[in-house]
This record gives sequence, structure tokens and C-alpha cells, in this order.
Amino acid sequence: MRTLVDNYRDWLNLGPGGLPANPVGWVITTALRPLGRDPMTVRGIRTAPTPAWDLPVRSGPRPPVAPFPIPHRQTADVADDVTTSAISEVVESCAADRRMFMQRSHFERRGQALFVREGFRTVERVKTARGEIAHVHSGDGSLHVVADPADAQLIIEQGWGELHPLAGRPLLGLPESYVLLYSPRNDEDLRQLSTIVRRVVSTAMPK
Repeated sequence: MRTLVDNYRDWLNLGPGGLPANPVGWVITTALRPLGRDPMTVRGIRTAPTPAWDLPVRSGPRPPVAPFPIPHRQTADVADDVTTSAISEVVESCAADRRMFMQRSHFERRGQALFVREGFRTVERVKTARGEIAHVHSGDGSLHVVADPADAQLIIEQGWGELHPLAGRPLLGLPESYVLLYSPRNDEDLRQLSTIVRRVVSTAMPK
């Protein structure tokens, strides 16, 4: 029979991210668990993804994801250091756009994230996220992105990710389409995730 101590250790083993790695952080994430939502359905979609985006189905089963909302992490099928560095480089390369920049993630409170610079118009979901649109988790190679809602639903249906359990909670600053992209397992995963990241960037500002 698992105990609260086991649960606490499981949470610590996910690594840092968003909350202090101590009993206070564990109590907070445990208190937030009842607020979790269906991670497979984006609410309030009014449009469909453009047909030009042909996102294939991800091969294999979805990876297991820890039950804790913070940090939101995979527990298996994670990327190695080389692959994690590769997907991180994809995110960082998007900062070459003068409208973007990299700085510490305000969601994770560690690691670098891609932001839209102040002064440029952004869509509402990016405003909710205070300009942050993507970051990579160094521990497993997964990512969080702020996708277009219709794109987010397609990403989920094709098996590439799932919603954050607290997505759509405005008081927490998480937009409805705050998506966890699963860790890349191989070159094909890396290629498809790169496409998704670039699409997230391209839809972050109104046309």
C-alpha cells in the first residue's frame, strides 16, 4: 500500500518546475489536483485547422503522464539529452524573429521559454499566458505550448499531446489551449514536433 511519503517522493522525482521542491510545493500541487480537467478535449472551438496542415498520427501509445498538475511531466518514453537539446534548439531558433525573444519561463520559473516581445499584437491566449508561447522541459524533453485551440484539438486527436490539467484556469494564467507535447522519441517525432512548434509561433499574432 502506497503512503503519502511515497506520493511525495514520486512528485519530487519529477524534478523541479513551477513550485518549490519541498513539502509546501507538494501540498499545493496536491490541493490543485481536484481542479484537473479532461486533457483530451479543448472547449469552445469555433474554427477548424486549415486543411494545409497535414499532421500525421503519432505512432505507438501515448506515454504515461504523472497525475500531478505541477510539474506536468511524462514518467516514461522520455527523450535523451541529445534529442532534448535538438528540440530546445528548434524553440530557440524561433527567437531569430525580431518579434520573439528567450527568457526564463514564468510558468516553470526555471529554464528558457519563447516569448512575444512587448509592443507586438498577440492573440488573446498569448495575452493570458503573459507572452509566453513555448518551453522545453529539460528533464524529459516534453514541451508546453500555447496553441491555437483548433490546432490544439488536432494535436491531441493525432496523439502528439494533451492539455495541461489546469488549462483554462484564468486565475492561474493558463489558456484553454495550453498543451503538453510529448517527448520526441526519434527523428520523425522531432520533425513533426518542430513543425508544431513553428505553427504555434506563426499563430501567436493576428494576421
